[in-house]
Amino acid sequence: MQEVLKYSGVAGGDNQEGDPFVYKWTCLFAGLLAAGAVATAQVSFRIDPSTDFSKFKTYAWDQSKNSDRVTNQADAQVIDALQAELAKRGLTKTDSDAAHLLICYHSNFGTEQIRRYTITEGEGSYAWTIKTAQVAIDMIDSSTKKVIWHNTADLNPKAKPQHIAKAVSNLLRDYPPKKT
Repeated sequence: MQEVLKYSGVAGGDNQEGDPFVYKWTCLFAGLLAAGAVATAQVSFRIDPSTDFSKFKTYAWDQSKNSDRVTNQADAQVIDALQAELAKRGLTKTDSDAAHLLICYHSNFGTEQIRRYTITEGEGSYAWTIKTAQVAIDMIDSSTKKVIWHNTADLNPKAKPQHIAKAVSNLLRDYPPKKT
């Protein structure tokens, strides 16, 4: 006996026999929307090609003093995922001033379409822009005070923790860069 798919009808809300073709396409469309909500897309990637990334073994968190900082649960999950991913790449977190890298994390989970932030380290000043639902990571060589790595990715702040972890993994997928 063939099972008939049921759905809530538009008019009146009563259950009606559904068209399996429409149901399949509706499910497919809903699945694609859900996948797109958590998918990451690399939108920006910059490195200093003269940098020897093999010398970096430790990092400390660095907050840009010129950046608006609004934190939420997604930020905490991204930071946890960043720490786990950096450890997988051989970097150890330290609170010491002797850290090899300073890691600066930014997000724009607010309603503003564009958020600008500036990093001032030593004599250098770096300005970046991130759009709504984006995260950015900057790596600064603590000895030269220069940004040596910058990347951004799209991230839905309502994504599940495992999707956030995958987005962060994609954000750092090219770190450390392969030698050419």
